[in-house]
Amino acid sequence: MACAAYPKGRAQRTDKPRRPVANNTRPAERVAQAVEQNAMRPKDYTRVAPVPIVVNIKINGSPARALLDTGCMADFMSTTLVDQLKIQTEVLEKQLPVQLAVQGSRSKISRVCTAEFTYQTISSTRRFDVVNLENYDVILGTPFIFQHKIALGMNPARVHVGSDTPLRIEGEEVAEILSASAELLEQKLEGLRDMLRKEAVDLCQDGATAELPPLRAINHTIPLLDETKVYPWRPSKCPDALKPLWHVKKNTYL
Repeated sequence: MACAAYPKGRAQRTDKPRRPVANNTRPAERVAQAVEQNAMRPKDYTRVAPVPIVVNIKINGSPARALLDTGCMADFMSTTLVDQLKIQTEVLEKQLPVQLAVQGSRSKISRVCTAEFTYQTISSTRRFDVVNLENYDVILGTPFIFQHKIALGMNPARVHVGSDTPLRIEGEEVAEILSASAELLEQKLEGLRDMLRKEAVDLCQDGATAELPPLRAINHTIPLLDETKVYPWRPSKCPDALKPLWHVKKNTYL
């Protein structure tokens, strides 16, 4: 059999029969049934889309799957993981609304929890909102990404941690959630009422002891069209049931 030299990088031809190769084959772990997004999963025609960045973390020493989502303004933990790890939760006095990407789709946050969080060189105690997640154990949103200066990249997927310790959430790129501030104000209403009462003491006085306002000169006139005309009038009369109160008020002011 004659052999010939082929340029580098080109496969050599052999007489062995080739094995049939199926078209459009992909690894099983990369096949998605639908386009995944934090808020919706349309089930339509088959399409090819990059998979989101999912990392392996540890919650209280137990492994879990976490989605890194830059469109989420909170760190969420699934109710299933909370029940499995028996994490203590706190019930909020007022539920916080969750606005999803689809208009009209809303949910509520009624519980929060605190757990030991570990990922790469990060090891800290984090607070999570407990919600009913479908495909992930944890969703790490903008609070986690902001506090640890996370840099995300795709093709290939990569995660860079800029700070091992969580930083304070402050600056121009920080938004305040109004529902959370209303929840804090709910606990201070009684103190605000007392402050308003003290400031309005001089306005809310007893009519019997309050001083009359200062007299002022009348600086306007009402001209009559016919000064000789007599206008009909009826004297005011106090009902018999209110006469005792009228006498008390009259004696107080006169």
